[in-house]
Amino acid sequence: MSALPALVVDVQGLAKLVERRGKDFAVLELVQNAWDEDVTTVDVELEYLGHNKARLTVTDDSPEGFRDLSHAFTMFADSYKKDDPNKRGRFNLGEKLVIALSDTVEIRSTKGGVLIDVKNNTRKMIRAKRKQGTEFVAVLRMTQAEVNEAEARFHTLIAPEGIATKLNGKTLLPRQPIHTFEATLATEAADAEGFLRPTRRKATIEVYSPKGGEAPAIYEMGLPVVATHDRYHLNIMQKVPLNTDRDNVTPAYLKDLRALVVNEMATRMSAEESSATWVNVALEDDLIEPEAVEEIMTKRFGEKRVAFDPSDLEANKIAASEGYTVVPGRALSRDAWKNVKQYETVQPAGQVTPSPKPYSETGDSRKEIPEEKWTEGMRNVAEFSQMVAEYVLGASVQVVFTSDVTWPYLATYGRGCELTYNKGKLGKAFFENGIDEHVIDLLIHEYGHHYESDHLSRNYYKALTKIGARLMRLALDRPELFEPFELNIEAVAIV
Repeated sequence: MSALPALVVDVQGLAKLVERRGKDFAVLELVQNAWDEDVTTVDVELEYLGHNKARLTVTDDSPEGFRDLSHAFTMFADSYKKDDPNKRGRFNLGEKLVIALSDTVEIRSTKGGVLIDVKNNTRKMIRAKRKQGTEFVAVLRMTQAEVNEAEARFHTLIAPEGIATKLNGKTLLPRQPIHTFEATLATEAADAEGFLRPTRRKATIEVYSPKGGEAPAIYEMGLPVVATHDRYHLNIMQKVPLNTDRDNVTPAYLKDLRALVVNEMATRMSAEESSATWVNVALEDDLIEPEAVEEIMTKRFGEKRVAFDPSDLEANKIAASEGYTVVPGRALSRDAWKNVKQYETVQPAGQVTPSPKPYSETGDSRKEIPEEKWTEGMRNVAEFSQMVAEYVLGASVQVVFTSDVTWPYLATYGRGCELTYNKGKLGKAFFENGIDEHVIDLLIHEYGHHYESDHLSRNYYKALTKIGARLMRLALDRPELFEPFELNIEAVAIV
């Protein structure tokens, strides 16, 4: 009994798997194979024959032609292209996938030819040879709509320099990149034993603006391989590490690529483009550069910007009142914030516009004036302050005087109903002019903190108006309370 083959390929089953990719890939696979050879011209003809059939012919002028004709019908034969990162192929699979979609295939090259009847699962070698190049003719199962899709797909190709590539007699128009740069990227190449291994290698990356209707994509040496829906076509001039279906890259590779592109293109982006999702992903990557982060943050949030600071809520409001954009935490991902903070491109509001913090965490370093050294004017202000607190706030307030010109506050209120006046900042005249408009103004401001510490909150605003109203009512209803004090209040005209 004769031995049976280890594996059998069900061509119809393979065809069903391949059709999920769409049939326009057939043109690209054959063009790719031609581009990888020493060619100057590649001619593609695609004709709809009716009855859901189309003829696809791809001809090139490679001097050597098909290197090994058996590879046309041998699945996963070892490909010489695996060793070269500058060649597009690696699995030796493309022609077989096209054959699976065909009824018949005829291949003629410099070493002979083969006729393949896919429907009847037969093949026959022929001796007819070409002087140069290879001609691949397939009758494919394609509708008119699928033919139209394949033709449109062809025109998304970026033809290599020096190779005239035509479809139905019309040459693929050249494209000019808007920017070109070099960077080290992941790729793959065969090791000494012929196994494909991941590696990293410097490559040229070409940046193109998509034509109208084109979805931005990653290209592998002129062939669109992964749609990204980002902003640009990115033509990688070496093998792109793709899956077996040649339709996707790893998230890590895509993130690295996006970061490299933002590094190069940030200065050219509009404010709207800088807010795109793919730019957010780029900001998370280790390859993103400080200059690019600075440029993106400026385009999004302006030059005056701070990060929302949960440890100093008032600082956020102060920043907004001074014209800063307060960037909320949800504006960026955790990893993006890590890079933004590492490069100090957006600082917390508490560092840029800190709220007043008169007392340090380590204790009170004020230079207090002992009560025996208070002047009559100071005692007058202290007693007036305590009287107002008793009747307006319903609180017993302790008054403290300091004299420190280095302490940046005129007065403070807090720490258990303690009111502090800084004579070093207010000056002697503040106390010796009697209870005037300036004393009352400052007192209302400080007593507002009895209800709310945040200067810019609605509660603080309401506290000020409430204190002013109560003080006025007190003066009208209980004028005798004000008689013991040296008042210096003049009528003020309100315009």
